[in-house]
Amino acid sequence: MRIQFDGTVNSKLPWDFRPVKTSMEVQPGKQYEAMFVARNRSAEDIVGNAAPSIAPTQASGFFTKTECFCFTQQMLKAGEEREMPVRFIVNPSLPDDVGTITLSYTFYINDTATAQLTAPRPVVTNAHSAP
Repeated sequence: MRIQFDGTVNSKLPWDFRPVKTSMEVQPGKQYEAMFVARNRSAEDIVGNAAPSIAPTQASGFFTKTECFCFTQQMLKAGEEREMPVRFIVNPSLPDDVGTITLSYTFYINDTATAQLTAPRPVVTNAHSAP
């Protein structure tokens, strides 16, 4: 069976994001790894979150991600490029009429986490200084 990969970013996020390979042939029941590449085009550090989707919808219950960059927020420094893996298994019980599954991700800016990157840090002073 064939797994297709797609990667996009929300228009508010100045990143490039794409799969390293756009598809692969897999055997249900075995674990596979696919790589995606993200690059922060801005001059600022930015935190993003990836939202996954699977098509056709009926395949979603048979596609299991065992490790994924979408499980946590991702921080890319200004100009940084990083490979991000996703490991997955297709359940052998997938109906025979599904020959292709498309795994898509859309990255969105995490405004709250990004704002915290530049928030002023509290200054800690030693209240008990020696005389």
